[in-house]
Amino acid sequence: MAQRLTMSSHRRHIIYPMAGTVLLVLWGLLCVGPQRSARAQTSASSPAPTAEQWRLVLDGTRVAWPDTVAMGPPDRVRAVGRSLLRHVRRNGYYYATLDSVSIDTSGIGGGVRFYARRGPRVQVSKLRIEGDSAVAATELRALMKTEEGAPLRPPRLEADIQRLLDRYEEIGRPLAQIRVTETRLSPGQPAALRVTLQVEEGPALWLQRVQAPDDARTTAELLAHLAGLEGGQSLRGYDPDAIQRRLQEHDDLFERVEAPQLRVADDGGAILHIPVEEAAPGAFDAVLGYLPPSRARDTGQLVGSGHLLLKHLFGGGRTAEFTLDRRPGRTSIFDVSLSDPYLFGLPLRIGGHFRGEQRDSTYGERVYELDAGYRLGNGLEVTAALSREVVRPGPAGTQFVDTRQQIPRSTTLFYGAGVRYDQLDRSQNPRRGLSVDVQVAQGRKERRRQRIKASGDTTQTADAFRQERLQGHVRGYLPLFDRQVLAVGGEGSVLLSRDYDRSDLFRLGGATSLRGYDEDRFLGNVVARGLVEYRLQLDRASYAHAFFDLGYAARPALDAATGTEGWHPGYGLGVKLQTALGRISATYALNPEVQSPADGRVHLGLSVGL
Repeated sequence: MAQRLTMSSHRRHIIYPMAGTVLLVLWGLLCVGPQRSARAQTSASSPAPTAEQWRLVLDGTRVAWPDTVAMGPPDRVRAVGRSLLRHVRRNGYYYATLDSVSIDTSGIGGGVRFYARRGPRVQVSKLRIEGDSAVAATELRALMKTEEGAPLRPPRLEADIQRLLDRYEEIGRPLAQIRVTETRLSPGQPAALRVTLQVEEGPALWLQRVQAPDDARTTAELLAHLAGLEGGQSLRGYDPDAIQRRLQEHDDLFERVEAPQLRVADDGGAILHIPVEEAAPGAFDAVLGYLPPSRARDTGQLVGSGHLLLKHLFGGGRTAEFTLDRRPGRTSIFDVSLSDPYLFGLPLRIGGHFRGEQRDSTYGERVYELDAGYRLGNGLEVTAALSREVVRPGPAGTQFVDTRQQIPRSTTLFYGAGVRYDQLDRSQNPRRGLSVDVQVAQGRKERRRQRIKASGDTTQTADAFRQERLQGHVRGYLPLFDRQVLAVGGEGSVLLSRDYDRSDLFRLGGATSLRGYDEDRFLGNVVARGLVEYRLQLDRASYAHAFFDLGYAARPALDAATGTEGWHPGYGLGVKLQTALGRISATYALNPEVQSPADGRVHLGLSVGL
């Protein structure tokens, strides 16, 4: 039959005293021992004495007030007296008594004065450890700071016992117990105390299995992996606090993690039950933006996107994302991605991604990508990616500009590697931490296009050349004052190539990049944005912020257009609120080109948990 033992997240070990005079109990009783006499003259309306008016007379001599003893108003004299006795007895004076307390409220040199006697000091005459076998007594004694011939300090002894129990945890005996079986006091000057510690080492446990709650989607295998446990192995270094902390770091999967519970079977196998409350299995996000009239359009325009996230699919931490994005100029983008972050129970992530983009009647682009990442620990992950990008011109893209077809048919194969680092205190509304993602890729582009020869005939040409691409993303969070956070960071993309097509270029502008400008306002083979946000955190998931963006875009010469480059600042205000309906976000942004505040860009978002 299995035995059940619950390991608390705050107190990992239990010390069971025998009946008799136990050292720690003796210390606690003496701390609240009787006072011989007290004389006090108090008034309920009298002011509290100042720090200079609290005095201690020890063995007839006035001494400095202990720094470890807090002072208080006159009605707290009894509690302050107990603190004084604890302070004296920590140095081994267990016969210390509080003779009297004098409270003077006359207002002339008044204050509180304590009269105490230390009495003889108690020393440890003999310290023995019995019942040890898995760990040698000499090794246990080396871990202890309590020494024979030295004054006995109960806090130090309690810390010593905790270190011994930690050592037994390290060798796979988390059920070890230590009892104080003897505290024999011998009279003399000074008084001598014999202390005996009885060790019950408990069985050498091995992990039979990890058990998830019955109603949880999370598989036991995933819990074991995230907790850093492996079935069939000895429970060396078993630390329930560390297990709980590791699981709490995955706040995208678990809303709450309680202390693990250990059950031991007759064969010595341990069953670890980990109570978890899972986070919502997904979310639906909708973002709606309003773009005011500009030189390119006579009326305002609505843009928006919808994003569906399904996470922790089949209890294995897998995710699926679907995004439909409507951009200005009859542009639509559809994204689908699937990811398994713990393939074969390893810290190996593998994912697939499809992106389809239709730029009105100019061209359509399809991107097929496979990516993988291996986590090295401490938030560090190395990644690799392989993608195939196909561009097909539309009716407008097949038109000729300067004797050649505007958008060629092309296929590009990219392969690359990168590194990710994510060390945030929480995934939503972080207060402290750093997130970095850098990817480097190299590819070969093959293209075909129609060209008009000097004779007026049309011919098809083909060429191929190499391309290099660098993309990066960084965010840093620094707490300033209470509930105030400074967020800084940026992102950028660079494409190096012998020749460029419009479909190669990166786009900048909009709610998720350069706020204050229209979506996809700028094109370039080099684009970047830096940002600074000053956030006021309203709760764990909500904040208000003011922001400043600075964008850069460099576009090469295309067809008849010359190359351009420039800096583009934007600024504004925003808020994200966690409500009963969901997470609501709103931003209002401007740029130096707007003529009035009414021309600001407004974006509204709603995220609803499933």
